[in-house]
Amino acid sequence: MNIDYKIKEVKPNVFAVIISNQYDRAMLFCRAQEYYESPNKKFRGKDFSMWDYMKWYSSEYGRGFSYGTDWGGFNIPFDVMWKCYENQNNLPDWETPYDGYMWEILVQIDNIRDENKKCYVIGAENTIGDTFQHEICHGLYSTNKQYKQMVDEVTETIEWQDYLKFEKNLLDMGYTAGVIPDEIQAYLAFGHDYQKFNKGVSKKKCKQLNKEYIKIFSNF
Repeated sequence: MNIDYKIKEVKPNVFAVIISNQYDRAMLFCRAQEYYESPNKKFRGKDFSMWDYMKWYSSEYGRGFSYGTDWGGFNIPFDVMWKCYENQNNLPDWETPYDGYMWEILVQIDNIRDENKKCYVIGAENTIGDTFQHEICHGLYSTNKQYKQMVDEVTETIEWQDYLKFEKNLLDMGYTAGVIPDEIQAYLAFGHDYQKFNKGVSKKKCKQLNKEYIKIFSNF
């Protein structure tokens, strides 16, 4: 199996792994993404069998294993990915070919990143469009203290009723409680009109918040 990918540093210590094929991109990031923020504690922060995960995902969402078409963009702190794969690397064989490719990618990034600063990895189809920019928001939120402080200040102005709606929508989409503030700022910057995210909140409010987050984003 061959996977075509490119690695590009798109912001200081934020590395994009560009893969045009959505299925390959999703399967490449699946293990690390679910290790980072799976809604199922059986997988989050744990070494797990991909086959167990596929069985659970198929049962949980009732449409077969559709991960390869359900998700298009990915974002994970580098240290979390490294920890996820450190133990895997001690095994005699990778569980899937995607594991081998991801370890190869992580080693390359490790060789060029600034070890004294936080590092972040995103996965996207290309370096244009809202999905890519959405993932950049996550990268900045993790690596740039000034950006995080500024968008958090905007998030704190959201009326609590609307915040709870955003939170519920994100949890229903499969996100975990620990990433809610990060996801809110990323979606309201790029994805504010996504119905699964903004359900129950007025379009006018979402658009106004979008302008505030975009103004901050444009400065970074």
